[in-house]
Amino acid sequence: MVLEASHIAKSFGDNEVLKDVSFQLQEGSVAVLLGTNGSGKTTLINILSGFLKPDKGEIRLNGVRINGVEPNILNQKGIGRTFQDMRLVENMTVLENVLLAFPNQEGEKWWKALLPMDDVKREQEINRQKANEILRTCFIDDIALRLAREVSYGQQKLLNLACCMASGTSVWLLDEPVAGVNPKYREMLSDVIKQEKNKGISLLIIEHNSDFITDVADEILFLNEGKLRKFQSYEAYRNNKKVKEAYV
Repeated sequence: MVLEASHIAKSFGDNEVLKDVSFQLQEGSVAVLLGTNGSGKTTLINILSGFLKPDKGEIRLNGVRINGVEPNILNQKGIGRTFQDMRLVENMTVLENVLLAFPNQEGEKWWKALLPMDDVKREQEINRQKANEILRTCFIDDIALRLAREVSYGQQKLLNLACCMASGTSVWLLDEPVAGVNPKYREMLSDVIKQEKNKGISLLIIEHNSDFITDVADEILFLNEGKLRKFQSYEAYRNNKKVKEAYV
């Protein structure tokens, strides 16, 4: 497995949101995390990405324990994350947002200022070529020079995935990537996710759109009353008696 959570528990005061959550995310797979409002889906994603610490349990990335590791360090170790509010730099262009996501750039290292600028310029050109290729993969190369705030909501969602791609991470935690997106862009988002899955990227996705889930999911993780239950298909999940009762 790539990402493994074992017996995760998290409470906020007297509210025990996660009681005993365990799962494994395999390489090159898509797991969709479902549950009712307030069931703890975002709390779990926040724990896996380092924004919250679990009260109990253990998280391992490629076999290495990562409890308590800060989000920026986890990103360097291979965990990418998107948010419902997207968190793009709105006053920068689409291309600049992707360039900003590249890790360990030469220009970010202070000691490189002591060396000739040729190395920095060379890396910048290479990154620009890579960024343009990523934008093509994500179907938004035609808006590369537009400000992020000026493009459509669906294009911003695709830009989110492009930034994940640029970060070089191998595990993506996506929070409602197609919520509010029209069918045209939903299909594009699905295509990008399936392309990256086939390259070995592992994805854990919070989402509710049934068409999207049916298209991309390898398994369903249903979070209810603080615990996870696994289903091998969306149909099996949808027809389960206990799942139906949870939504009543």
